[in-house]
Amino acid sequence: MKKILSLLCGSLIVLLMFAAPGNVALAHEGDGGCGCETEEITGAEKNKIVSDLLKSDELKNAKKGLMEVGFKWNGVGNVEVVYNITWDIMMVGIPVIYQDDTIWTATFFDGVLMGVAPPENN
Repeated sequence: MKKILSLLCGSLIVLLMFAAPGNVALAHEGDGGCGCETEEITGAEKNKIVSDLLKSDELKNAKKGLMEVGFKWNGVGNVEVVYNITWDIMMVGIPVIYQDDTIWTATFFDGVLMGVAPPENN
């Protein structure tokens, strides 16, 4: 009896997995109103760009200044590198942690600190 009950329940689960409607994930379409064409940089090219930024005096000064106002550096594990094709700008976003443990993004355009962006509120 247990085997039949297990078989019926298992069959019901499999049937529901294939027959039940699923939730569709809706991705944001568009460029956020910028009108820009961008390309995410990955792999060895990303590593070279991040390495060059880490060696720069601009990053060292920015790091010192941001630490004075309460930010902590979290390493470069989650750095994002994006090339803006429209404006010919290399953009690097480095996550930093504020005093209240929120993750902000220090943004560099062509190696120059543009500012620190707060987390997006969803």
